[in-house]
Amino acid sequence: MFSASKRRQFPPRGSIAEREFTRVRRPILVSESDRLTSSRRAALTLLAQTLLAQTGLLLAAPAWPQEAAGPAPPPDAEARLLTNLLTRIGVEVDLNGRKALFVIDTGAERSAVSDRLAQALDLSSGPPVLVHGITAAQMTPTVRLPHLAFSGRRFADLVLPVFPSGLLGADGLLGLDVLSRFRLTLDLRRRRVMLAASGADVVRRGLSFGGRASRVGQDITDVRSGRFSQLILTQVAADGVPSVAFIDSGAQYSIGNRALMRALDSRLGRVERPLLRVYGVIGQSLLVRSGEVADLRLARRDLGPTPLLFGDLHAFRILNLIERPALLLGADILTRFSQVTLDYGRGAVTLGGLVRRPAAVPGLRSP
Repeated sequence: MFSASKRRQFPPRGSIAEREFTRVRRPILVSESDRLTSSRRAALTLLAQTLLAQTGLLLAAPAWPQEAAGPAPPPDAEARLLTNLLTRIGVEVDLNGRKALFVIDTGAERSAVSDRLAQALDLSSGPPVLVHGITAAQMTPTVRLPHLAFSGRRFADLVLPVFPSGLLGADGLLGLDVLSRFRLTLDLRRRRVMLAASGADVVRRGLSFGGRASRVGQDITDVRSGRFSQLILTQVAADGVPSVAFIDSGAQYSIGNRALMRALDSRLGRVERPLLRVYGVIGQSLLVRSGEVADLRLARRDLGPTPLLFGDLHAFRILNLIERPALLLGADILTRFSQVTLDYGRGAVTLGGLVRRPAAVPGLRSP
């Protein structure tokens, strides 16, 4: 991750390592008025104001579709969701000579493309595929993409699900079908993304989950692979409740399953958690509970008070995590680290140093 020196270090100019670095695009900020003129549901998975106040930086919504809208939450709760701003970790990709902005999404089992870009490139249709969503699986149309390149890597003959451009909020998503072959480094401090061959020994400092320790000072904890190559952290605790977790870089919030919520209530007593509605990339929605844990522990890192949403996502079910306490780690937690590395080949997750949390935004309060 980081060397012992605080001085910024970059690969030699012109080297392969240098070409593997891709600078992250500047944050995309989306205001309430911008979103509502396109579609109310294009809010994606907007998080409660409490998460915005805690993190100061939120990422794009997950690529998974969600179930149809259920009973409406209180109007004030939904309005709070729509007032937040979004930012994404996006990288510039090359599609047969055309540049496009794709969002890094380690929670999506497949990469995807917007309908607008697919039409502009005149991509041929592919077979419908089953996409596993946050609350359900859904058959989705696809297109065939001959070539895609980014961060010095080239991919050919991709079959990509197509989602509405206004709801996707980007030209496309890079999912695990592409990312899981490599070591992915999200340098959140420098706003860079690096995709490199899996297994190379580049970790110098930080917490490493899984794999073998090759440097002094690393802390190792068990990691196992999920159904779609997700790296599942097994040394996690929320207010003392042993849990497991997987990283979804495309989710702007972190969310626990109901098994975790029940375990917390059993240990600490039941608390009132407001209902909130979150939205997916195809406009479907899900009601979740909003709450907080006094301390979230990842390996030996105590993150302190951490806002969480609670709901039984389809993701937990397909990863066989529905019956035990589990967490999806979204951007609100990822951005508390200077760097996050997911080495899918070695089965390792490495977290850089904790960054100072921004002060709460005046006028914002927990729902």
